[in-house]
Amino acid sequence: MTIAEIYAKYRIMPNLQQHMFRVAGVAELIADQLLHPTVELDQPFTPQDCKDVVTAALLHDMGNIVKFKLDYFPEFLQPEGLTYWQAVQQEFWDVYGKNAHQATLSILKELEVSERVTELVNAVSFNKAKRNLDSDDFACKVCAYADMRVAPHGVVSLEERLADGRKRYQPEDKKDTFSYVMAAYLRKLEQQLFAVVSLVPTEIDDIKVSKLFSTYPDWEV
Repeated sequence: MTIAEIYAKYRIMPNLQQHMFRVAGVAELIADQLLHPTVELDQPFTPQDCKDVVTAALLHDMGNIVKFKLDYFPEFLQPEGLTYWQAVQQEFWDVYGKNAHQATLSILKELEVSERVTELVNAVSFNKAKRNLDSDDFACKVCAYADMRVAPHGVVSLEERLADGRKRYQPEDKKDTFSYVMAAYLRKLEQQLFAVVSLVPTEIDDIKVSKLFSTYPDWEV
């Protein structure tokens, strides 16, 4: 199946499609660089790694509607409207439950994706920043980092994305030590990635990323 067919089958919200396209674009830009790293990697990065990274990025949030507060960004509900997306959300709850990551894994199982793609999707987690930093698996690093470069309205810097996360998920009167530590690991992960490629983080932006979108609807999974 192609990504367009998968998104249609599972009625993925347009804004979520855009999010996964953007994450895939960020991931692809870095993955292409890792094919010719500036220093030798312990585990060589292969064209198959590049393909798997993009596939994982295009699927990594398939179940996210189960956790959406649908009225948080009203503009994302058009043209179908709130009632339509509430019905889709209810259907997802009925079939997959209310844990977004478990819903995504269930969908990946239905799609019969490779174990490797599932492994990469599993790496995409703020809570796994330390694990990804310590890993020798650059494909996991790329997938995890790429997701942390995309905010609801586009590609942003890591710092902007961290600030957005604090705004949306952390109460103003609560200092979350765990989140602070994970953010520090993500900054180190960014340094680690860009130490071995001929790119700097600021070169990855919405303009460059959006140029890659045309290939994603027909991307075979």
